Amino acid sequence: MEGMEDAQARLEALIAAAEQAEARVEEWSAAEFTGEADQSGIVAVTDALGIITRLEISPRSRRRLDATGLAAAILAAITTAEEAAAASRDALLGDLHPASGKIA
Repeated sequence: MEGMEDAQARLEALIAAAEQAEARVEEWSAAEFTGEADQSGIVAVTDALGIITRLEISPRSRRRLDATGLAAAILAAITTAEEAAAASRDALLGDLHPASGKIA
């Protein structure tokens, strides 16, 4: 009978871990990641997958930067936001798949 109790305890621990993982993924998937350039005159926002959801370019940045500078600043803001989203995804996946491969 003790084997059955151990199995039940492991099953309950697995269910709790799955519920916790589902909550973390749900929270992560709703997150936004921001990258800025030109002293915050250009702001890029991505979703958790790194897809651009918003790009804001201030009138000051449009006046101050030539076309090449503006393009470079936009790219820098987008790259920063995408990298933040990727780092967050990697951290989440690392947490969900511990190196030991075992659930306590």
